Amino acid sequence: MIRAFDKQTRQMVCSAKLPAAGYASPSTYMINGKRYIVIACGGGKLNTRSGDQYVAFALDE
Repeated sequence: MIRAFDKQTRQMVCSAKLPAAGYASPSTYMINGKRYIVIACGGGKLNTRSGDQYVAFALDE
């Protein structure tokens, strides 16, 4: 699972199941006022399923 929180209100703004474990640090960026999060889902550690995907999320305004 990945969860994103608003740092000012501490409210959860996004929650989603990943296709494999995301041990990498997520990247966040903003384009034209819209916020995005990207994480690499490689898995394969700690007996988790392996994967080879980057998953991106566009957060609601």
